[in-house]
Amino acid sequence: MIESAERRWEPHTCAGCKTHFEVGYREPREGTALAAAEISCPECGKHKTVSIPKGAEKDLRVQREGEDVDEGAGD
Repeated sequence: MIESAERRWEPHTCAGCKTHFEVGYREPREGTALAAAEISCPECGKHKTVSIPKGAEKDLRVQREGEDVDEGAGD
């Protein structure tokens, strides 16, 4: 089940404004097929298509590189 998996963060760079950002998703079990997901640069909004495991698009997050990750823990 994807909800119990660790969040994986992959680095990306916007082709438009060159902002560095990360795309995060819950990593499903090995062997899951890949799917295409459209994301937007957090700075300029330029769209980019990335490959992620199928099913992970439901929990996709995009943030600027170096921003603190808020996973909701520690409340």
